Amino acid sequence: MTRRGYNRISPAALRHTLETVAADAFGVPGKNVEADLRDDGGTLGAAISVMLPLPPLLQPGPGSGTSPAGGTLFEQTRAARDTILRRGADLSGLLMGTVDITLTGARQPHRTSRVDGGPHQTGPQQEHHEERRPA
Repeated sequence: MTRRGYNRISPAALRHTLETVAADAFGVPGKNVEADLRDDGGTLGAAISVMLPLPPLLQPGPGSGTSPAGGTLFEQTRAARDTILRRGADLSGLLMGTVDITLTGARQPHRTSRVDGGPHQTGPQQEHHEERRPA
């Protein structure tokens, strides 16, 4: 009698797979995504947190209330959820249940300090001293 065996996917591998799929769906680095897995009534459920960067606030954007990739943030999140459900099921071979997405920790990229040394300078304060000699 030949035993066929079985496939086993560790929870860590599933979590990393869904984090990678979510990062790709949102267009962010993998380090910006965290996933927690759970049993969702016999299907694979996930709670995914995504840290999105803020767009530059002082530069004109492509449209009011929309993000550069097109559509509102809510529309993009719905599209990303559909991608996570579809690709997660394809890659894991498991039925996907509820996928909860939380957008967290948005922040702007690091700003450089001002050239004029004005009040918004981010580097250490330098004192300016000018010596005057009598003429």
